[in-house]
Amino acid sequence: MVELLRLEDVSAGYGETVVLENVSLAVEASGTLAVIGRNGVGKTTLLATIMGHTQLHGGAIRFAGIDLTGMEAHARARAGIGYVPQEREIFASLTVEENLTVAERPGDWSLDRVYDMFPGLANRRRNRGNQLSGGEQQMLAIGRALMGNPKLLLMDEPLEGLAPVIVEQLLAAMERLRASGGLTIVLVEQHTRIALAFAQRTLVLDRGRVVFDGASAELAGDPERVARLIGVAERS
Repeated sequence: MVELLRLEDVSAGYGETVVLENVSLAVEASGTLAVIGRNGVGKTTLLATIMGHTQLHGGAIRFAGIDLTGMEAHARARAGIGYVPQEREIFASLTVEENLTVAERPGDWSLDRVYDMFPGLANRRRNRGNQLSGGEQQMLAIGRALMGNPKLLLMDEPLEGLAPVIVEQLLAAMERLRASGGLTIVLVEQHTRIALAFAQRTLVLDRGRVVFDGASAELAGDPERVARLIGVAERS
């Protein structure tokens, strides 16, 4: 296994408040990892910590052989980490095309390729961010992250709050990304069945700690175990 990302005994949070405690994980290049758990257990904080948006209280983060400790978020993005935040954070006053090109870096992902992935964005390329539907904004957030040509893509609940037809479209796009083989994906997702079906490996967090780290197939056929790990009945 060629490792792309490794966390070793990472404790992190906001200011003096520690949310993650002694979290360790490894993700191989071109691999997929789902992060699941109840609300408030640290899933979003985990992605934010990898991206450099939290206070690191202990441990180490390595990406593509680089020690990220102390590295600013913009430098992590330049190193090859793309981030799709839960709040999307698109630029409301910029057009779709401006939102995409502002993040552009050299590589295989271009405007044409993003528009091929999300044809609806091509049709609305001149519309401002605040003129898009929630689903279109999510597609734009993903497209913007891809325009940075990352090696690692962090996705924080990209399907949350969207209509079923939009969820299907986004899942199809995510499956294309996975199948491309050139991208490592870490997905935080509340819909457990979707997460287990998408990712090769799954990490379950509870109260900021890892309570399971293994093959998704181990959990996919055992909903009772999933319920015990998460503490609530799984969401379909």
